[in-house]
Amino acid sequence: MEIRFLIARTGAQQVAEDFVARDARGAILSSWYRAYYLLRPLIPGFVRRRLQSRLLKQKTSDDRGDDWYFPGDFLDSLVASVKDAEDALPIIHPWPGGARFGLVLTHDVETAAGLREVDQLARVEERLGLRSSWNLVPHKYPIDMGLVRDLQARGFEIGIHGYNHDGRLYASRRTFERRAAYINAALERYGAVGFRSPMVHRNLEWLQLLNVEYDASCFDVDPFQAMPGGVGGIWPFICGKFVELPYTLPQDHTLLIVLGADGPRAWERKLQYLVARSGMALMLTHPDYLNTPRRLDLYRKFLERALAEEGGWHALPREAARWWRQRDDSSIVQDAQSQFAIEGPAGAQGVVAKVMVDQECLRIEPLMGVDRSAATGCEPAPGRLAARPSKA
Repeated sequence: MEIRFLIARTGAQQVAEDFVARDARGAILSSWYRAYYLLRPLIPGFVRRRLQSRLLKQKTSDDRGDDWYFPGDFLDSLVASVKDAEDALPIIHPWPGGARFGLVLTHDVETAAGLREVDQLARVEERLGLRSSWNLVPHKYPIDMGLVRDLQARGFEIGIHGYNHDGRLYASRRTFERRAAYINAALERYGAVGFRSPMVHRNLEWLQLLNVEYDASCFDVDPFQAMPGGVGGIWPFICGKFVELPYTLPQDHTLLIVLGADGPRAWERKLQYLVARSGMALMLTHPDYLNTPRRLDLYRKFLERALAEEGGWHALPREAARWWRQRDDSSIVQDAQSQFAIEGPAGAQGVVAKVMVDQECLRIEPLMGVDRSAATGCEPAPGRLAARPSKA
């Protein structure tokens, strides 16, 4: 399975491959979790939620510093590989038009109760000029096709979220292959091109069996999952037949339920980190948990904060994946005057950029034609709070 990263230079590519391989080695359920998912149908919901929260808090007690959601090891290794280069590395900028960052909103709908909250949450986003994807579980609860068609007509995207959300999708290769046939049928039925595994369990080799344009089962770093770890990178990457879109902002379940956070401070700090590095701010939230006025308000305020960042590119996950495919299918060439240009499907929207290290921070700067007067430094810093809806 081939991995192709943001920076094709050997050192950076090797860093990405090493972290994906390390995540794959660690993405294995413990015997405790295998037993838990086997007995899960017999455990009442309220007991299950308390057990999960208590286990995760205890399991990650050593990783609960304020900076747990920053992928420091990966970026440090990447910075070292770039510093070894003789000059700034020319690449096709991560985002169309040299946008400062990408903003991608996704939701996993875990239960029938969550499905009933979808429209309320969608309206919060619509009022801000935003759209998102809704990942549905095809064999757990009845799916209202009227709601699906309505969301799609309003500009939202539908994705598929596993088979039946029982935690046993990866119990064995045989189990995955059997369920993959039903997942592929659901992808076709709902006009979906993207997938995310329940509980962000993952096996990128097995996922190649799915007929998808992108997978979103990975993350940059998250010690609070049953399969902890992370691929480190804060950008999409090519993974075999599909584009992988890792989530890079902490999950709402982790912040609001497991850690009991009172506000979106972690979201805001991580956003600044991503903006400074031209990263992808991919959010994974659930209508099952954003189901109170207070939580909805926290989510709305963060979206307003994200829109206040100038120069962002808001996209549905399928749009982000298609752009990344175009970018991967293009190349940088030099003309007779040694001017850089982009050949290929990204030529119309792509921007040639340079990768450099600024005070131990990786920066990606367009070579020309893009105003960076509002660019932030490497350290997370508060931005202006003026809602500025952007178009996908």
